[in-house]
Amino acid sequence: MEVEFIRLADEIPECEFLIEGYPGIGMVGVIAIRHVVTECGAEPAFVMKIEDMPTAAIVHEGRVYPSAGVFVLDDLSFFYAEQADMRPGVVQNISESVAELSREIGVECIVCLAGIRAPDLEDEPSLYYAATSDKAAELFEGIAEPLKGGTITGVSGPLLLEGSLRGLDAVCLLVETPGTYPDPKAASRVVEALNEALGLSVDVSKLEEEAERIAKAVEETVQRLREQQRMEEEEAEPTERMFV
Repeated sequence: MEVEFIRLADEIPECEFLIEGYPGIGMVGVIAIRHVVTECGAEPAFVMKIEDMPTAAIVHEGRVYPSAGVFVLDDLSFFYAEQADMRPGVVQNISESVAELSREIGVECIVCLAGIRAPDLEDEPSLYYAATSDKAAELFEGIAEPLKGGTITGVSGPLLLEGSLRGLDAVCLLVETPGTYPDPKAASRVVEALNEALGLSVDVSKLEEEAERIAKAVEETVQRLREQQRMEEEEAEPTERMFV
């Protein structure tokens, strides 16, 4: 399926970094980039169109933005999509197109954001990184731990390789998340890491408030299910034990 980036801005500055967040485990990349884009007022530079997939419009404070595309803020560019098209051919084409666009706008390093599943996570989520070069690894050294092993899938995995094939440094920042629901707490950790690595100062208080709201809703749901199970067990008639 053909993937096309259509230019929206008349002038686009050279960007040292492109930061990617495509829908995946916990939606952490999408949530993190959406937050940075809206908090900092990044401007849409390209809209992404995929053959046979309708293009949606996202409205924020009365203004319409593309649901998938590239936003620019000073020397940073951000690629993200609100909806995922995970057909294998589409994923590969997206990765190739984003890597090629990165090269064209002067990007030196691609930063992918992704979740790493941790079903029983109770403490603060840990951060890991995997890089294609020593230079890219330096970005998150002291901020995250090197990933010992595993597989990076989705758009992030192929994009790391496609960027490297085009002479770009590339690194993936991964954060632990239960992965069962959109996780603004994990996304907040990602934004804090970007603040430190890239010298940003993005406020994460809104993400933390959203995380508290979701945690409360999840806990209420769990308690309700437990109560329902208890009531069903109490109402169940005892069955006779059979012996042969």
